Amino acid sequence: MKYTLWESWEKLFLYEVGSTMPIPVIAEKLERTEKAIISMAHLLKIPLMVRPRGREWTRAELFLFGRFTPEEIAQATGRSLPSVRWKLKSLTRASGGKIMTEWTTEELSLLWRHNNTEVAAMTGRSIKEVGDRRLQANLERNGWDKKDPSAVTKREAA
Repeated sequence: MKYTLWESWEKLFLYEVGSTMPIPVIAEKLERTEKAIISMAHLLKIPLMVRPRGREWTRAELFLFGRFTPEEIAQATGRSLPSVRWKLKSLTRASGGKIMTEWTTEELSLLWRHNNTEVAAMTGRSIKEVGDRRLQANLERNGWDKKDPSAVTKREAA
């Protein structure tokens, strides 16, 4: 295989998208190998998007957080301790240290009787998380996740 020099626009492109675009996509767009992309990024000290290496967390595994230690969760799930700690960190990030996973039925019922600030105070969840869950519930309740409400309005106007 013949080696071709990198153009300045290719390096600039790699710099601009390296941390947000998967390596295979960059390689395809620049018509270079993944190895070439990784080598040039290393040479230019450009951070690349980290590939997810693990499997998705199941609901049963998420249930363990807040009930067992990270060491016990790692042993029970067959995951590495750093992986468990990373997930724990992501679950507690928005809530100021409290583990937030699935919404309970009681928490969901609060959405219909109180505003976002009150629900956040009662549940310990962030206002952003409450707002996001309220939006999701409205989308599901009104069927907007399955149909476009603006399309209905256009049909009614016709």
